[in-house]
Amino acid sequence: MTGTQRVVAAPGAYRLVLPSGWFTISADPSRRDKDITRLMDRQFTGTARDELIGLRVELDRRLRRDVARAAERGTTQIHALVDPLLGLPISATLVVAQLFAGPAGALDLQVLELLGDAEGVLENDAVRIAGVDALRRVRRAEAPLTEDEGAPLVWHTHVDYVVQADADRLLVLSFVTSTDEVAEAMVVVFDKIAATLHLDGDGDLTWSAPSLTEQP
Repeated sequence: MTGTQRVVAAPGAYRLVLPSGWFTISADPSRRDKDITRLMDRQFTGTARDELIGLRVELDRRLRRDVARAAERGTTQIHALVDPLLGLPISATLVVAQLFAGPAGALDLQVLELLGDAEGVLENDAVRIAGVDALRRVRRAEAPLTEDEGAPLVWHTHVDYVVQADADRLLVLSFVTSTDEVAEAMVVVFDKIAATLHLDGDGDLTWSAPSLTEQP
């Protein structure tokens, strides 16, 4: 591990390595407001107090709303790429959720609500990750850029992992980018992050950085 990477974790559940430039927001109500405030402070550092205040307030409001909604669907953490790559701003997020078995069919509904439908599926494979069985799905579909009415449609590329963490628990890693120009390269990055997954904190974590300038 180096100073350009960090480990994120839910105690007793999982650990992941994130490369530099990613910011983490906890979905835990006791922590998320502080995390959002830290992100706003980071992104608006160097801006005069009265400049862009309206934008900051609106972004803060949307983040709090979106994270609260995500928590209702089992999300534990949201990770967002906030620093440019190769000098370019890139939209990329990772939502991590833990889903627990309940009444018959309930788990399937939770997964569907979290990941959406099967529109635009490019790959759908059984894989092994963290030493356990998982499903990996890649899809590309148009969707509104934001939840605002009239928001433009843009291409989103999703990479989803549904991991059978144990008999009654699924761990879901849901990556997405809306920066279509580098979507293929970001799929490689997403897979590299997913490959660092360790369940229950066992083992050492390593990160092998992919190149964004070369095709896989």
